Amino acid sequence: METLRTTIKAAVGQPAVRDTLTTQLRFYFPQVTAVEFGTDELTVVSQDAVPLEKLERSVGQILERFKAIPRGVRTRTLLDSGDPASVEAWLADRPARFPTEVLGSAAAALSEELRRVARRPGRRAVTGRAAQLRPGVNVYGHESAALLAALDRFANRCIAQAYDAEELLIPSMIPSSVVDRSGYFETGCQHLSFVAPVSNDPDLFEEFLPYWRGAAEKGERGADRQVLDYLKAPRDLLNPAACLHCYQLLEDQVFAEDEALVMTVGGSIFRDESGNLNNQERLYEFRMREGVVVGGAEPVARMHGELLDLMAVTALLLGLDFSLETASDMFFSDGAGAQLFAQLVSDSKIELAVRSHTLGRKVASASLNKHGSHFSDAFRIRDERGLAASTLCVGFGIDRLAFLLTERGDTGLSALADRVAANAGRITGARS
Repeated sequence: METLRTTIKAAVGQPAVRDTLTTQLRFYFPQVTAVEFGTDELTVVSQDAVPLEKLERSVGQILERFKAIPRGVRTRTLLDSGDPASVEAWLADRPARFPTEVLGSAAAALSEELRRVARRPGRRAVTGRAAQLRPGVNVYGHESAALLAALDRFANRCIAQAYDAEELLIPSMIPSSVVDRSGYFETGCQHLSFVAPVSNDPDLFEEFLPYWRGAAEKGERGADRQVLDYLKAPRDLLNPAACLHCYQLLEDQVFAEDEALVMTVGGSIFRDESGNLNNQERLYEFRMREGVVVGGAEPVARMHGELLDLMAVTALLLGLDFSLETASDMFFSDGAGAQLFAQLVSDSKIELAVRSHTLGRKVASASLNKHGSHFSDAFRIRDERGLAASTLCVGFGIDRLAFLLTERGDTGLSALADRVAANAGRITGARS
């Protein structure tokens, strides 16, 4: 397939803005495969032609949103596994520690689960890591599915046992009104997928199947927007984030200053990232395990330090090549520049960035997020003084962790179980 290159004038020096611009252009124009940056121009590489006028307008709008970010503002590295001395200091000297006995117990259960699955031979429906249905959508079998389940249970055990967390079982859908109140339309509108069932209007219902069969015969199924005429107005969304289910459950509740409620919630998350989708680390449907904390400022701040440690020791336990870094979300709205700048200069978002040896770059595989009063104000969650309760969440990307553990193809589940057990002993020894 022929590769097309389109060059336009645009000076983009700030690394965070370059990353944002690349992601957003690939969202707007799925045919774009890469964006290359020069001194005062950028080149869009694509499989099909990109409308020049629309491309120039989109680049201008994106850069206008981020023009106020100083060139020197960058992410900060808090820990890097490539620096053994800093890792040893983190394990030995860090005051805010995730409970070692809980980590050891969860690691032992993870090792045993991996060994048990590795001993099951037999014919398989999925012979590789995954069956790829389309970009962003995978079917996992045997070892891959077992690894995903084991990693999710490991993260859930850690959070549940350390904080006596309440485990929530959530649906895959959430009312769009709740997502709107949470502010997600402003911060992550590009991820949203509405759920629109077939209409129950008797006339439309009778017409739908003949229309659908006819569209298939014409080769138009999936591409004809006329299908929207036969659907109900959507009220729900596929989950764009698991934690959004939690805050509405606590609406109008009051917490003591020394009180905190911890919830653990997991399931499928859906984010349509358009041209950024692949079958590796950018999926339309993927699994997350989140710990959500709501309560007084002091206990929530203490747990923030402990959960940051959990991200670090989890990566060490799994033997990943990683760093802990301050980070930012992907913002598309008019206030995107201010939102990005605020996250970059604070520790409101910290990511576990794992180096992928096949992709040649870091992959964000977990994150720890301070919300301030964002959700507390939206759902009127208060402390005894009438002030907004504090909230935070830690989220582990289960599919990304599994991909990063298996991408090299040189270890199976049995070897991973041995690695987990050995690393657990090292961590426990350093903290005894």
